[in-house]
Amino acid sequence: MNSICGIIGKSDLTAVREMARAMAHRGQATHVVDGQGFTVAASHPLDEDACLVDGAPRAENGEPLGPAELRALCQAARKPASLRLNGAYAAVVRIRGEWWLLRDRLGIKPLYYAAFGDADGGRLLFASELKALLASGYIDRQLNFASVDHYLSLRCVPGPSTIIENVRRVMPGHAVVWSRERVTETPYAQFDWSQMKIRRKAAVDALEDRLEQAVERTRSHTLLWSAGIDCASLAALKPGANAVFVTLKSAWQDEAWQAKESARLLKIDLKTMKAPRVSESMFGKAAYHLDEPIGDAGVLPLWMIAEQAVGALDSGAPRTVISAHGADEILAGYPRYRMLQQARTTRNLVPVNLLTAILPSLPPNAFLRRGGRYLSLIRDNVRAYLSLASVFDKAERHELYTGPMREAIKDRQSVSAVIAPHFGHENAVENLLALDLRLGLPDLLLTECDRLMSAHGIDLEFPYLDDDVVQLAVALPPKVKYGMQSKPLLRLAMKGRLPGRVRLRARRGFRVPQSGPSLRVIEQAAREILTRERIEESAMFRWSYVSQILAGRTHNIYRRRQFWALLMFFAWYREFMED
Repeated sequence: MNSICGIIGKSDLTAVREMARAMAHRGQATHVVDGQGFTVAASHPLDEDACLVDGAPRAENGEPLGPAELRALCQAARKPASLRLNGAYAAVVRIRGEWWLLRDRLGIKPLYYAAFGDADGGRLLFASELKALLASGYIDRQLNFASVDHYLSLRCVPGPSTIIENVRRVMPGHAVVWSRERVTETPYAQFDWSQMKIRRKAAVDALEDRLEQAVERTRSHTLLWSAGIDCASLAALKPGANAVFVTLKSAWQDEAWQAKESARLLKIDLKTMKAPRVSESMFGKAAYHLDEPIGDAGVLPLWMIAEQAVGALDSGAPRTVISAHGADEILAGYPRYRMLQQARTTRNLVPVNLLTAILPSLPPNAFLRRGGRYLSLIRDNVRAYLSLASVFDKAERHELYTGPMREAIKDRQSVSAVIAPHFGHENAVENLLALDLRLGLPDLLLTECDRLMSAHGIDLEFPYLDDDVVQLAVALPPKVKYGMQSKPLLRLAMKGRLPGRVRLRARRGFRVPQSGPSLRVIEQAAREILTRERIEESAMFRWSYVSQILAGRTHNIYRRRQFWALLMFFAWYREFMED
């Protein structure tokens, strides 16, 4: 894990040092090139050619690429669209007077930038983290109100925009080119969504083979352990691996005995540690390191796991750990994949006109209203998805917003327009997979993992998100990929490698505490963060509506998600927007 940052178009050593200092947790960016018209810094050695790399890029044949090899490959390509790169990386490369900002095709490694001009000419700032750009002194802390609107629907800010106006992310698999004081963006590393013709047995064999190669490419021998099949499969493919398991209070997760059983059956050397108790200070720390708000209650348990796991790692070695994250997204681990597949088979049986007519008369129950709206819109993939999956749906956001907020987003891009490009497949479940790969992974899950782990000096490797594994997953036909049980291909691939009780174990995620000490801490944090004064001073949300959410936060899953979205937004707002 490295931190990279810089200013192009002006030499400013002081500003770049401030940027580097803001993300020292990722790695001390002590290697600096202060050239003519630019200053850049990285955690790895630099020369005048200035190729900065965070992560581990690989050539198309799988060979690892250091900064010099990556620059030579870019030099030979002449334009980004000709590049063929794999791996998890973010890089900034100086090529023939141009600067290329490159990001891997899944967005595993982050890269932010801001371009602007003044009387002295154009400037391009870039950094691994948003907080580094803000530390430069060049960026105004101005909220992007359209991004706030998107966040309250999707639980995260979808790229390329960010929560800060005029700051953008390099999109996964894209190159941003700075040339003659202008920015152009082009895709260069995308997955091929053409479906292959393959039987399930051949698909199982292909998955096992590609996953085994992905595990062989990992540098670490330590797994971040859990009780599920995802971790157990990686352990079965990594002989001699050890594991770290952080036990959480049962209010958050109760799988300690299953995790220990899996390690015992697989003969894994398991180091078990207890997570610290949740505290009010964790909200501020997590919000600061996330860079942007993420409306997910799983942020807190992941922070606790990172905080404790670092103590189990050898301080004298690179703190790199293998993670099983990504398996649920690419291998249909979430129940929504199966539910959506079943719902779409009945689309022609739904009396749409009748449902549309009776919706206004339904009682004000979230499940009835949302479910009814989903069925009435079932022939419109985008609107149907948002009616069911949005944290706040369109009508709820309208009620939440003040007049000035409604006016601020009136002519900005809508949530529907943001996700519509990911819904180009005939099969609804494939649309959901595309949305997860292009938005859910880079802007939510991988952002959580990268920021919260890097805050503790931990770098993660993701075998399930290896380019070859993901390419196989997107190319498989839905009837081969999905089944009645979650992750059917992985369960079949591990037959004979894992004990049945581990291989067939159901998926278990984090819970949100509903009682006890953890809930009392959350409630106290909410009282400190979601104050009437703060809400009204932001001028975005109506306190009367927010108070309804606070009063009914345990009523149903939608109210709980809305509560967490507001709580994490204002935890972020307190850290970044208030003096």
